[in-house]
Amino acid sequence: MRRLRAARLSLAILLVLGLQAGGGWVRGAPAVTSAWPPYHWPIKPFNQQHPLQAAFGDPRTIGKSQPFGRTGPWVDGAHSFHNGVDVAAEPGTRVYPVVSGLVVAATEGKIVVRTADGRAFQYDHLARAVHRGETAVAGRTVLGRVTERRSHVHLAEIDDGRIQNPLAPGHLEPYRDWTRPSAKGLYIDNGHSVRPVGDRPVAPHDRLVVAAVDPPARPLQAPYAGLPQTPALVEWRLVHWPTRTPWRVAADFRQTEPPPRDFWNVYAPGTYQNCPVFDQRLFNGTPGRYLFRVDLDRSRFRVGHYRFEVRVADVRGNSSTASWRIRLVTS
Repeated sequence: MRRLRAARLSLAILLVLGLQAGGGWVRGAPAVTSAWPPYHWPIKPFNQQHPLQAAFGDPRTIGKSQPFGRTGPWVDGAHSFHNGVDVAAEPGTRVYPVVSGLVVAATEGKIVVRTADGRAFQYDHLARAVHRGETAVAGRTVLGRVTERRSHVHLAEIDDGRIQNPLAPGHLEPYRDWTRPSAKGLYIDNGHSVRPVGDRPVAPHDRLVVAAVDPPARPLQAPYAGLPQTPALVEWRLVHWPTRTPWRVAADFRQTEPPPRDFWNVYAPGTYQNCPVFDQRLFNGTPGRYLFRVDLDRSRFRVGHYRFEVRVADVRGNSSTASWRIRLVTS
């Protein structure tokens, strides 16, 4: 009986937390995902939420010699998943460890602290104030200061070699988010560029692509003011009354992220980050474009009209659903 009461109490707590997160639970949304106690922010005040310039899983794209908007696996440039969060801070801001540990790497720009429990925390864009081999105490040791060229500190968490999302429940606290991510469009990817589905039929060789964004949890200053970020979860399904397919995952950054080699299996050509670089030029203040591939196996579906539904969510369960009418054809 005591065990039953405890289970009911735990369930009630989880439900309350889900409601406080602002929007209910998404199917499969993780609860507390960390085996360790939550940690505070790397800048003062430690127990106050700070704005984030970039989210976990955001695309990192540089088209050094490519015209604006031209990205993909066939073109020159750099691309990767953002492996942490960028905490907005003025140049010169002191940065502190979020968990105590040993400094195992210390270069101009990057500090890595390994903790006694086997985790590693990475702090980027710093003018260092510590050296390798020193002990770093959470909230006391100054690791470095945010550099003049940057307006943020990059925070990444690695647990047993696996990248973790610092915004997942049970990690970076306090963190609250009441904004809702949304799907902005459905497109066809023809291999070199994307075009809106509109009234076009979807042929077997066409690949569907979803555009989705997530507003930042806290307002930002220029040049990042109003710029979108990547949702933590993008799902889709087909509806053909009275049947519907199960939700299929296009991207899931709620706990971790795929390896870099899967970048163009998750993101579609034409994807680029906020303030991107194209043809050696920085487009400062330009909103990113986040296009997600849809793995639609046409052999499983007959020709005809369908409703294509997309659901996007953040790490705190805020979500929205959008839908488009599509027509599958044989050629």
